[in-house]
Amino acid sequence: MDSAITMGTTTVNTMASTMANTMEEALSLPVTIRRARRDDLPELEWFGLHTPHREIIATAFRTQERGQGALLVAEVNGFPAGQLCIDFQRKRTLKRGTLWALRVFAPFRKLGLGTRLVLAGEAAVLDYGYAEAELGVDRDNAGVLGFYDRLGYEACGTERGRYSYRTPDGDVVHVAIDQWILRKVLRRETAWRPAAPSSWAATPPPGR
Repeated sequence: MDSAITMGTTTVNTMASTMANTMEEALSLPVTIRRARRDDLPELEWFGLHTPHREIIATAFRTQERGQGALLVAEVNGFPAGQLCIDFQRKRTLKRGTLWALRVFAPFRKLGLGTRLVLAGEAAVLDYGYAEAELGVDRDNAGVLGFYDRLGYEACGTERGRYSYRTPDGDVVHVAIDQWILRKVLRRETAWRPAAPSSWAATPPPGR
């Protein structure tokens, strides 16, 4: 559920360089997957990259506060380097949790944070009492299908529609949805469990 955000090349390169310079040190520290706190919300905008999506992030957090969803963050050295939203209500009649807005800040990609977030999300779905997880992949983002295939997700349909959000400047943005829907049956006996469930501390899952 992301729209395209254009940033200056110099700004992006500077951000990436700054983060990359400390990446080895940061990743030598524990990675913690946990539920977001209110004071995380400004940092989840990632230096302005997702500031236009402030309303979306805030809505996901309020859904968590109502117990109808979850907003997970992957914290590395105090920085929320990844995030994942979960909706427990959208497919509640099917007892299926919906994972959406999986994001990993660019300098931290290809390091397993996305996998850890998805697996922690599946654990949250199981803890809610559901046995299936579902997610959507935009048709113009087919390159990620292999990632979800390796995690056991299978295509089960398509979805088209539209959603809207308001930017901090007051502009209303309308976004078209054209997605493949992927589904996975979850089994508690084979699910990966964090070492410390109360804090969602993420140790690497076996074989990942």
